[in-house]
Amino acid sequence: MIEFEDKTCFGCGKSNERGLKLHLKFDPDTKTAYGEFKADQTLEGPPNIIHAGIIASILDETMMTVNKYMEYIALTGEITIRYLQPAFIEENLYIRGWFVKKNKRVIENRAEIENEMGKIVARAKAKYIEVEEIPQPE
Repeated sequence: MIEFEDKTCFGCGKSNERGLKLHLKFDPDTKTAYGEFKADQTLEGPPNIIHAGIIASILDETMMTVNKYMEYIALTGEITIRYLQPAFIEENLYIRGWFVKKNKRVIENRAEIENEMGKIVARAKAKYIEVEEIPQPE
């Protein structure tokens, strides 16, 4: 797995007080990242429903975790999300993302979020652009 300073990352950073603090595991055999998440009231959009942008962040972070474990340094190039039903505040959500393919510098991944009843609440497909290193401001 690629290691780089990501303590303040919104998705996975353990030191980001306002972040999601996602803890995802990785199965190298299936090239799948997976984990659980439960949103509190601070992540609400419509009453009792997780904000769609938070759902997007969870899906993107899950697919980026796949890249990290597969040792690809990459940035999000394109993401398409399909919201199928609401994800509720204080509901256990089950997340999984997996590698699809790589063509030159473009990595394609997919991810889904499932609720406690086993229904998919959102799914995503994304393209990531492989880079030599994470760009920094000059």
